Amino acid sequence: MKIRVKVPKVGLTVEEVTLSTWEKQEGDNVGADETIATVEGDKATFEVTSPAAGKLLKQLASEGDVVPVGGEIALVEIG
Repeated sequence: MKIRVKVPKVGLTVEEVTLSTWEKQEGDNVGADETIATVEGDKATFEVTSPAAGKLLKQLASEGDVVPVGGEIALVEIG
């Protein structure tokens, strides 16, 4: 089963973020709530975590990409 990882809501007025760094690469195992990427809003940096344990199957955005809040950035394969 594949789970889509989305940019979480990070503030009341933040509508988009910039993907700063990937902490995990495609093919890496990830734990539930483990940080897989770091994103930057206007004034702060936030971590995006995996919603479940599994394998990071695909990165859907690249470092430096601007992604809307709620936008998909990765696929995690579980079980």
